[in-house]
Amino acid sequence: MQPYGEAGAGAAYGGLDWGFIGRTAALVFATVTIALVVVVASLPWWDTGTFAYPLGNPFCHEQACGDYTDSASLRNVFPPTYGLVTMAFALSIFELVFLVGSITSYWNRVGILVTGIPGSIVLLVAPIYFYSRFPMSSYSGYLGSGWFMAFVAVVFFIAATIAGFFGAGHIKHVGSVRVSPS
Repeated sequence: MQPYGEAGAGAAYGGLDWGFIGRTAALVFATVTIALVVVVASLPWWDTGTFAYPLGNPFCHEQACGDYTDSASLRNVFPPTYGLVTMAFALSIFELVFLVGSITSYWNRVGILVTGIPGSIVLLVAPIYFYSRFPMSSYSGYLGSGWFMAFVAVVFFIAATIAGFFGAGHIKHVGSVRVSPS
């Protein structure tokens, strides 16, 4: 028996285990971040009303999507921006791997920061780079939904990094917790 006032961490506030909540929130944020980065890469970043120009969408056909391979000015914008988004996608996958490793094993949580902070920065640089390099005066249209969604994904990436770093406590394996014989 534990004396009054010395209950475990999970007994506070109606039996909620705050470590479990933190780990779950971190996993949800990391998974949503990965999904949002895929959405960012698939949505159009420039829309003319007739054609939409996504960064990299293998399901896009010429009837709906514009082809930027004919223009040198567009080739200088879309592939580098797609490379930045792809790099952010890879870093978000590694962040999830480090998060799961930190939860289930005794990995260091610094890996979450090492992948999450640069991934957030790279994903933030992608729409800024696109906006600064796109020849808007030469092409009629407006920024597409993928450009705006990139900022939403950055917010989730930062939230996943923070929640992952602070919420990735270790799960105590059965048999690893000492119990007093009384």
